[in-house]
Amino acid sequence: MNINKTLILLLIFSTQSNAQPMQERQAFSKLNPDAQLIVQTWLNKNCGAAEQKKFEITLNQLGDVLEPVFWEAFHQGPTEQDLKTIRTEAIKRYQDRNKWLLQFGDAQMGKEETKRQLEVPEKQYVETEISQYQERYKTAALSGIGLIGTAQSELELKRIANDTTDSAQIAAQETLKLINRQAK
Repeated sequence: MNINKTLILLLIFSTQSNAQPMQERQAFSKLNPDAQLIVQTWLNKNCGAAEQKKFEITLNQLGDVLEPVFWEAFHQGPTEQDLKTIRTEAIKRYQDRNKWLLQFGDAQMGKEETKRQLEVPEKQYVETEISQYQERYKTAALSGIGLIGTAQSELELKRIANDTTDSAQIAAQETLKLINRQAK
């Protein structure tokens, strides 16, 4: 999907969702609508290398004004509306997956694996999908910081990168590497 179609789809999605109140996303709400769209797309992206490079260029052009926005996204995570949407999509994927498994699983994966897959409860499947989405969102926020981050971000990133209990530890380490590459 090209970047313009992605941006249009995200704009439609974001205008239909009831975003969190402005006071909960203060840094984000200070951006102009075009920059908000770029940030939302970046945080929810799943695009190819060429599209990603275009986003990176755009984020670099917007500059350090995005730094507090990405920190806000990292600390607050996805909005409640984003999570509701992901939950609805995950339930649909679970149902589609189970239909496929019942129809084609034995032939494609074998009876044992199909049985094992069908035994996964919907709640477990959905919660795993949501958890993975939240981690991707946080990683995307850190990656955005890596592209435009200033020295101010390095202290917090180093704290996260050195915290073995933080699920974002590796992402923070990679972000620090990205900031160092950007500085050279």
